[in-house]
This record gives sequence, structure tokens and C-alpha cells, in this order.
Amino acid sequence: MMRKILFLMFVLSYSARPTVMQAQQNSTGDVIKALQSRVRRYPEDHAGYAGLGAAYLQKGRETGDAADFELAKGALEKSLDLLSNDPAAAFAMTQMAVVCMAEHRFDDAQVWAQKALALGSGDPSPWAIAGDALADIGDYVGAAEAYSKLESLFGSEDEKLAFSYQRDTRISFLRFVAGETQSAIDLMRSAIRKAIQMHMPVENIAWSQYQLGEELFQSGEMAAAEKAYLATLEEYPGYYRGLAGLAKVRAAQGNYKDAVDLFKKAIAAVPYPEYAATLGDIYQKIGDTQEAKKQYQLVEFIGYLSQINQQIHNRDLALFYADHDLKLNESLELARKELEVRHDIYTWDVLAWSSYKNSKFQEAADAISHALAQGTEDAQLFFHAGMIYEKAGDSEKAKRYLSQTLATNPHFSILYSEVAAERLAALTQRDDIVSQQEAAGAR
Repeated sequence: MMRKILFLMFVLSYSARPTVMQAQQNSTGDVIKALQSRVRRYPEDHAGYAGLGAAYLQKGRETGDAADFELAKGALEKSLDLLSNDPAAAFAMTQMAVVCMAEHRFDDAQVWAQKALALGSGDPSPWAIAGDALADIGDYVGAAEAYSKLESLFGSEDEKLAFSYQRDTRISFLRFVAGETQSAIDLMRSAIRKAIQMHMPVENIAWSQYQLGEELFQSGEMAAAEKAYLATLEEYPGYYRGLAGLAKVRAAQGNYKDAVDLFKKAIAAVPYPEYAATLGDIYQKIGDTQEAKKQYQLVEFIGYLSQINQQIHNRDLALFYADHDLKLNESLELARKELEVRHDIYTWDVLAWSSYKNSKFQEAADAISHALAQGTEDAQLFFHAGMIYEKAGDSEKAKRYLSQTLATNPHFSILYSEVAAERLAALTQRDDIVSQQEAAGAR
């Protein structure tokens, strides 16, 4: 029974991702209070401390408060002190790996996941975290291998289905990175069907529908993305990710009033820097510079709120500064610092963009080649590549990537969608004139 309880806690606390609905927060708070009371009565209860650690993790993801991750760490350390290397410690070790992931300590996450696996408990859950850590450090082959081991050979049908759900959601991301966009979308839809079949908590289903919306949005399928985000909010009204996703669609449709309202609701729930940055961009677009300035200030406030926030949001701040031509030296410094711990394509992309904005065009070209190496169909990557290759003197590559930007998602950015179209037109016109002049000279 305890193994089943811990398994369900793992599914709820990690694979689902967070929500900030007040009811969910109250529920998590009730769980924390109950477990706090339990460990006070039974101070040698290792499972109680492990459960408390998992509950703190859930609360941290619901509220965006990084302090909860430290509380989780303390409870899990107590559980591990009581258990030592007993196979039952695998759950606490796995949750410790989740703490490390939340704090962007990817190498440490991999270490804890491997420790949990080494205990031989038979629970494949740590492979999920091991794969996530490998994906964040850019080892996509290793991540795929780890995810392939997410199966329960001897568990119940629900356990087997739950591991299949986890595997589908993660491999969907890997397929997207590999440029297999339709396959990624199909896998996420499969994951949603499994979540519904298992009667998983609405949070799990809502996160899956949101993730589907993200893949559809990035591939430029606005109507389908809108449908997925609406399904997210229908499943879990007020879910901050669903609100932000729908806000992006409304902005792409030119419905800036609704986009502003939706982003404000999402930020009120969980103030993520990317939400505040995009809301600021919308205000800038409609001419409200004062409100834009407030949102841009909020981005920095969130990013530097605590030491953990600075650790978590290095890349967000680097991209924000580069996008808005602010503190460009700091943008490049933050991007380089992020690359020390994370080598995925999106860190290479931010380094490339920060280098470009600092007029380090060769460094930018080198970095963007890493970002493009997997064949990912992402309009932002293509746009950055086009702009970089123009400055690097490769007009053909610049035109090709700017064309791919607009073909993939012509509404990929409030700031840069129009810039992409303008630069492509200007480059095409310039090259046509040069061709005409060369043809005239040849005659």
C-alpha cells in the first residue's frame, strides 16, 4: 500500500506540473499540515518526511515561491537521514532529484536519480528525472534512452498506464526538438487520452492540454492551439499556464485587450518573467509606454528576487535584455553563465541572440549552429538565425531562415514578427537589385 501511495504522490507532484487554483493550493496546504502533524507525532517516520517533501514541492510549483523548494529539501534530507541506503529511500531520493531540477541543478538531479535507481527498489520513476536532467544539459539521445525505461512490468494497469503517460509527454518534447513536430503533437494527444482514461487529477490533464497548445502554437496552428488552451481552462478554470497560452493566441489575433486581461490574470497567479515581458510588449505595441515600463521592471524584480530566482531565471533575463536592447553586457554574461550548467538548444539560442545584440557576430553564428543542430522547427530559432546570418554576411542563409520563420509561425513574437517580414523583403529586394546590376554588366 505504501508503495502505491508513494507512486501516486510522484505522479501528482512531478509529471503533472503545477497549478495555482485556490482550491488546489488549499488542498496542498491541508496535505502539508497533516504531514507536519504526523512527523511531529512520529519523528522517526521516514515516509512522512518524504511525503512532506513532495508536498512542499507541489506547493512551490503552484505558487512559484522558490522558498518551498528549500523546505522540500529539508524534509527530504530528514527522511534520508532516517533511512540511509534502504531501498525504501528511493522515493525520497527521487524527490530530491526533483528539487534539483526545480533549482536548475541538473547534474545534481542526475546524481540523485541514479542513486535512487541504484537502490534496486524496482520503481522506474527516477528514469523520468534522469531523462529530464539529460535533456536540459543537451544530451537528447541519453534522455530518450532514459525515457524508454519508464515502464512498470509488475505494477497495476493504472501504474503501467501512468508510466506510459509520462513517457509520451516527455518523448513528445524530444520529437519536437528533433523537428518531428506532427509526431510530437500526436504523442501529446495520446498522453491526454491516457490521462483521461486513468481519471487522473484535472491538473495532469490540464497541463497536458496546455503542452499540446504550446506545440501547436509554435508550429503556427493558431486555431488548434486556441482549442487546446480553451480545453485546458475548461478542464481547470483559472490555470495560469492556460491563461498565458490563450493570451498569446489573442495577441497573435490582434485582440490586445483580451490578451492584456489574460496575461494580468496569469501574472496574478504566478508571476513568471516571460509573462510580464510579453505583457509589457503588448502594452508597448498599443502605445501604453508607462504600463510597458512597469511590466519590464517586474521582469527584473522577479529575476533578482532571491538567489534561487537568479539561478532559475538567468536565461529568461538574458533573453529579455537582448530582446529589449537593455543591459546587453549583462545579457551576454547571463547567457554564458547559463551555458555552464545547461547546454540545450534554447540556451545556445539565447547565447547566440545575446552575442548578436553585442555585435559579436562570429560568436553568434557559432552559437546558433548549435541551436539549430537538432532540426527543431521553431520560428524564434529561425528568426535569430536569419538576423545573425545577415550580419555574418551570408545573405542566402539569412533569407532562408527568415522565410522559415514566417512559414513556421508568422505570429511568433509581438516584438519581432513584423521585423522578420521586413528584413526578408529588404534582403530579397537588395539581392534582386544586385542580380539585375550584375546581369546588366555582363551584357
